[in-house]
Amino acid sequence: MDDRQPQGMEGEGSGEGPVAGAEPPGGRELPVPPARPARESRVEMTELVLPNDANPLGNILGGKVMHLMDIAGALAAARHSRRVCVTASVDRIDFLHPIRVGEAILVEAQVTDAGRTSMEVRVNVYSENLRTGQRRHTATAFFTFVALDEHGRPTPVPAVIAETPDEQRLQIEARRRRQARLARAGRVGTAEPEAGPPAGGDPSDPAASVGAPDPPSGGGTFDPPAGGDTPGPQA
Repeated sequence: MDDRQPQGMEGEGSGEGPVAGAEPPGGRELPVPPARPARESRVEMTELVLPNDANPLGNILGGKVMHLMDIAGALAAARHSRRVCVTASVDRIDFLHPIRVGEAILVEAQVTDAGRTSMEVRVNVYSENLRTGQRRHTATAFFTFVALDEHGRPTPVPAVIAETPDEQRLQIEARRRRQARLARAGRVGTAEPEAGPPAGGDPSDPAASVGAPDPPSGGGTFDPPAGGDTPGPQA
């Protein structure tokens, strides 16, 4: 997945809004692919942290973590859209716990919602102590990717079908984040048409608050960032 921003993608930093080149010559509207379940985009990656991945303290480099997060996110976006996808933006990343040499790093990614040509992907990172089996949540970020056609132009992507309560909550929150990104960019009112209503839930329900990331599907221990250990930067 090439994460370089393509020529002419200025203004796509939020992953929203009308996109130049999204229509073929002649002004014909490109067809929107059929909606796909969020679960079909899920990606899981595991790597062993080696000495050449670490800083002098023996913790994995922050840049290495971000690189793996970008790859996992791009794979999830490509699985959903069946297109080559490029990184348009990423929310802040806080490194909550260091990952040591000899531990495994687990990266999980899944599309949360889609606009016309862009997709938001949640990426969670966990560490695993291979001797004890303990897993800890170390980072979460939300990436925005844009799907490109054969000519390198933004192209429509499928709507996201949120099947579970957690997926429905994430879809509602993704739409709130989209509006926040547009507001920060001074582009309120220029958002892409919604890809479709969430499969259940009420976007206006104040109870639909941002929740903590899910633990990896393989089980293990989830350590919430609040309390306990002091957050430790990777680099």
